[in-house]
Amino acid sequence: MTQERILVTGGAGLIGAPTVRHLASLGAHVTVLDRAVTDLGPGIEFLTGDVTDLDTVRRAVKGQDAVVHLAGIPGPHLVDDLTTYVVNTVGTYTVLHASAEAGVRKAVYASSINATGLPLNDRALLPDSYPFDEDTREDFTDSYSLSKKANEQAAAQIARHSSMSITGLRFPLVRDILLDGGDRFAQHLRTLMDDDPRRAAAEGWTYLHTDDAARAVAAALTHETPPAPGILVAASRTYLREDTMTALARWAPDVPAQPLQGRAVPVDLWRARDQLQFEAATLLDDVAPHALVSCVDAALGVET
Repeated sequence: MTQERILVTGGAGLIGAPTVRHLASLGAHVTVLDRAVTDLGPGIEFLTGDVTDLDTVRRAVKGQDAVVHLAGIPGPHLVDDLTTYVVNTVGTYTVLHASAEAGVRKAVYASSINATGLPLNDRALLPDSYPFDEDTREDFTDSYSLSKKANEQAAAQIARHSSMSITGLRFPLVRDILLDGGDRFAQHLRTLMDDDPRRAAAEGWTYLHTDDAARAVAAALTHETPPAPGILVAASRTYLREDTMTALARWAPDVPAQPLQGRAVPVDLWRARDQLQFEAATLLDDVAPHALVSCVDAALGVET
């Protein structure tokens, strides 16, 4: 990526900041478009503005070789449903449209494991089978998940009418799992398993360290893929203490499952491997094994 000019929207965010630093370390000239200025290191150009504003985005994408779109509402219940849907869908369409219009070569956008609508569904839904992949069934009851699906459809539409290559990434639970020696992530996992273990099962107990998320973006920038669906990227093992088949028997007893070894995620990451040549490098087992949680204890409301 030496000398490549790359715009990163939302470059001050959870995934954006490590992505900016990683791309810069590879020799790219990185420009950030975000709503507030943040010091991301020497040589990083910073533009302030909103990705839903076409004039702002047009100025930002001008002269760029590639665009990484990470800006948006990063999860449910952070703002009202209408704002979530409008910011995510209009922002993504604006960035992709303006990028194609400006002759940008490549665009990468952030989708989500929630693009199927299953994890955040109001009903107790699970994938049709395990391991699931990007083609699993869909059902939507929340605006955040629906916005991510709409973004994938927008990417496909824009790709059909332009020469720009587009790749989406379906990120799972992304965190800096090293923060506070893994204690912060451990607390988050305990809360998740206590509050919504069905959602955790629908996500396949997946996670991704922020540095690996940045590496996935770099891989997406350098590989040609279909614009949709977004490609699932995750660590290869779950954040559970129990073997995956034990967890599936507990939380998805009626869902057909192919045999899985040990704590392998019940997610088929074939697109990440084949289309991106990407595999996560940071595993919770290696850096903070004490953060692993028990799906059995959580189900019983027992402290872990």
